[in-house]
Amino acid sequence: MKKLVFLFLLLVFSKLNAQQVYCPVESWLNDELYKSNVQAFYKLRYDKALNQFNQINYQLPDSVDSYIQIASASNYPEFKKPIFNIFYKDGKNFYKLEKQDDYLLIINPILHFVSGQDDSGSIWQNTRGVEIKGNIGGMSKGVGFYSMLTENQALLPYPYRYFTDSLNFVPNEFFYKKFKNKGAIDFFQARAYFTFNAVNNHIRFQFGHDKNKIGNGYRSLILSEFAPQYLFLKINTDVGRFHYQNLFTQFTDNGPILSNILYGKKYGAFHRLSFDLRPNLNIGLNEMVIFDRIDSTQLNQFDLNYLNPVIFYRAIESNLGSRDNSMMAADINWDIKKRYVLYGQFILDEFNLKYIKSQPNWWANKYAYQLGAKVLDAFKIKNLDAFVEYNRCRPYTYSHMRPTQSFTHFNQALAHPLGSNFSETVLGIRYSYKSRWYANLVFTNAVAGRDSFLNGRNYGSNLLRSYDTRVTDFDSKMFMGKKMHLTTLDFTVSYMIKYNLFVDARLNLRQLDDSKNLFFSLGFRMNTNLKKFDY
Repeated sequence: MKKLVFLFLLLVFSKLNAQQVYCPVESWLNDELYKSNVQAFYKLRYDKALNQFNQINYQLPDSVDSYIQIASASNYPEFKKPIFNIFYKDGKNFYKLEKQDDYLLIINPILHFVSGQDDSGSIWQNTRGVEIKGNIGGMSKGVGFYSMLTENQALLPYPYRYFTDSLNFVPNEFFYKKFKNKGAIDFFQARAYFTFNAVNNHIRFQFGHDKNKIGNGYRSLILSEFAPQYLFLKINTDVGRFHYQNLFTQFTDNGPILSNILYGKKYGAFHRLSFDLRPNLNIGLNEMVIFDRIDSTQLNQFDLNYLNPVIFYRAIESNLGSRDNSMMAADINWDIKKRYVLYGQFILDEFNLKYIKSQPNWWANKYAYQLGAKVLDAFKIKNLDAFVEYNRCRPYTYSHMRPTQSFTHFNQALAHPLGSNFSETVLGIRYSYKSRWYANLVFTNAVAGRDSFLNGRNYGSNLLRSYDTRVTDFDSKMFMGKKMHLTTLDFTVSYMIKYNLFVDARLNLRQLDDSKNLFFSLGFRMNTNLKKFDY
């Protein structure tokens, strides 16, 4: 019975208002539009897009970065005729079975084939899978579900093979096997969850495996989509202008990732309370804690004290002995005249007011911040959107004296992919033309301090190392250690043949100090989005 209940709980889906998250958790609509790889930033364009989709679970949040640009329905390239009078009856989904206010089932294939060349030779990707989504009991009162499975083989661009060879993970993914070609990998990806509306659109629950994101920027310093999916339970409560989110998670501990073993576990608990000062201005307060509970029998269980959905985690942590890794954060999002957006985040890991004033380079003055701006119809060019973003993070931020409680999952950062001890500038431009052509340009430039090698002196960038091994107490400066410069440029032109069926031409340049790698590729994808190479 326990297995049956767990299997049922893995299946379902709904919309959560308090904060946007990584697709496809947010909503079916957001997922469908996200696959177009073109974003806009305000509600007017989103309202136009609503008319083209009929499988919406709940209304999307008033978060400007949730609104994806799509042109008028007359130009959108749907499948105009059903295939064998069974498939693509609605012009958008491979197979759809529906009974009004009773049930809905949608099945779509997932395909992604890429071939290209970089400085080391050929690169490629081969992805096949399926997504299954639906609803039982009606869109407003029923229970929704989502499941996505893919089988993947890939030969990644040369610099990104470093992670699989040295750190034992595929970036953004889990365990992998070596494939036929030298350097090629084979990995499996799975997402599944369910949601339901508990109290008349005021309280919503979601449970399953996926990623979550907190923030409206290109990056997030609170919780990003960089690390792979994980088990989570989310509760979103909306009352008037107040939005409250609880997120309880189970992460995989850091350490050697080997086959045929049971990986260590650690847990996370997140609170976010946000308030709409105005309809276009939202401010959020966050508290996060990462913890484990390994005892003498090597059992590691979730501490039930952290299930309290309203108490401050810092009070709980102090009462338990203050051994866990807790942080606080604030974020803001301001939509100006439905054309400009200002946003930011501030993360506080540890600090001492006395030392902030007298010793600003004290090692435990650990914080990070983000500042960003977006503009719609930049330079008065219709459908041209641009953004600029700056991220900065002090050394040893997100780390802990117990490496098992660092802000990581499966050896990967839960926030920014560079870890800590860095600054970064990101520039992006997105353009669409007649609902078929999409262009996306993202430029990043980062400066970071790194350890000379994995087990060398700890300068505060590697989150998997204990901060007890730090090199200094009162001279912890930005970019200390081996200073490196990282630049990436990613340019993609996509053409939509039919609904969520794309051809992509891509050019990517990555330069780390004096080492450069340039790759170009041509790909075909269906019902999926492009993988990022920007770290």
